[in-house]
Amino acid sequence: MSPITGMGLSERSGTMNRAATYKAVLFGPNPIASGVEVELEYVDGEMQQIIVLESVADGETTIRTYKRGHHTEEPVPYRFVDEESESETAEGEVPN
Repeated sequence: MSPITGMGLSERSGTMNRAATYKAVLFGPNPIASGVEVELEYVDGEMQQIIVLESVADGETTIRTYKRGHHTEEPVPYRFVDEESESETAEGEVPN
């Protein structure tokens, strides 16, 4: 599986410390991103409320959405909330 890349969306809630980034930990429904620690950038000086991660494996793009938990100390927890998958092969075109 290729590396996961992140694209963040921001809402007002966290506060920025002296660093440009902060540590977060992702919790999900499967071993992919289950307890994985990542470094995120502050957006407009604040912690990101929602992060969207995209990975590509075997021609299939998977987009996962995580929402920030209630705790604000590092590492900041983010919980899995949604997943979208796009495949190059349409479901009806898969050979038997």
